[in-house]
Amino acid sequence: MSENTPTPLGLRERNKLDKFLRIRAASKKLFTENGFEPTTTRQIAQEADVGLSTLFLYATDKRDLLFLVFNDDLDELTTRAFADCAADRPLLENLHNALRHFFVFYGQDKVISRDLTREITFYTTGMQSERFQATRARTIDSLSTLVEQARVQGEVRCQEDNNMIAKTMFYLLAAEIRMWLADDSQDPQDGLNELMKRLSLIMHGLQAG
Repeated sequence: MSENTPTPLGLRERNKLDKFLRIRAASKKLFTENGFEPTTTRQIAQEADVGLSTLFLYATDKRDLLFLVFNDDLDELTTRAFADCAADRPLLENLHNALRHFFVFYGQDKVISRDLTREITFYTTGMQSERFQATRARTIDSLSTLVEQARVQGEVRCQEDNNMIAKTMFYLLAAEIRMWLADDSQDPQDGLNELMKRLSLIMHGLQAG
């Protein structure tokens, strides 16, 4: 067996993975079909064909199950979004290209996305929380990298910390996504356009020496 060949999972590990996948699939199915609020953990356990006590080995509560469903997607979203950026492009162009992915992602199902973004606000505890917080930190770090690249190019001349600027941009993104999700528009570009107007205002301050 070569060094790169993955070690086969043992029976116990395969059973754990099978239960995890069934719980995730059941959670996504019921949250999508019935909505987050009406769905109960008991219903999810029944759909996944596991006991309620087993369910809570994988998630702390119903909100935790929501992020068990979406953590992989959110992690992949951050990777995909910032892969489109380049150090020699203007900051606003990079932001437009990166943040467009977030509106497209949340626009795939605005109903479940409303639940997801609402629960994100105070999501600091739970088995799945640590991974979610890590993904959010990586998103802010990616924004901070764009700001630093723009500083090197001479676009950003203010003395404010890159991470503070990135957090401000991230909070604007989160707020604008929620506003767009509450609107009747089905076009992600509408939400992105509103966000870019606000980011353009921020650029005036960043260019001040």
